[in-house]
Amino acid sequence: MAGLEKQRVEAKFFDLDEIIAKSESTSCTFDMAELDPGFFQEMLGISKPTQNGDGYGADAPLWLLEAMRTPFTIHLPQAFSVNMQGVLNADSRTVNLARMQQQFYTNGMQLCHLMKEHNAEGALNLAKCLLSTLTQRLGGILSNSTHQRTKGEKFDCLETKVFLEGRRCKEDIDQWLRQDNKGTSKKRKRDSF
Repeated sequence: MAGLEKQRVEAKFFDLDEIIAKSESTSCTFDMAELDPGFFQEMLGISKPTQNGDGYGADAPLWLLEAMRTPFTIHLPQAFSVNMQGVLNADSRTVNLARMQQQFYTNGMQLCHLMKEHNAEGALNLAKCLLSTLTQRLGGILSNSTHQRTKGEKFDCLETKVFLEGRRCKEDIDQWLRQDNKGTSKKRKRDSF
């Protein structure tokens, strides 16, 4: 096996949720002066991209945008729009994140990362919205998991992981308490003789 080298990769390199999230596409406008129109056919499978005064418009996957050297402008999907950010900041507990965006937090973080260079204020506002949304919803998620309720359909993938981890922890604690109670009752029986 000569010639094979070990490579170090980030822990999330093998994370299926991360891979799926990066496969999501978002609408963008690419700078006309910097980009060969053949790029769209080769990389996106689009024979003729939409052209306007700002550049070429197309939907591109997040993983491709992450690797782009050419300037582009992201048009936020409806789930992350300024109006939706206002709704989520006000009260996100009743919003169905799974319907809006299955990978809501992961995609939102990717968009923040991609936007920070060209639209720092928009990226910061989106990041604050993601944090506010998680903060508002986290208590309900943990409460559902510890009270053995079923997983809500309104959870995105990250919230589902938190719910399942909370349930597992609750089951571990309950099992430990049952074992501790068995040991205590045996000791009481011995002491009573």
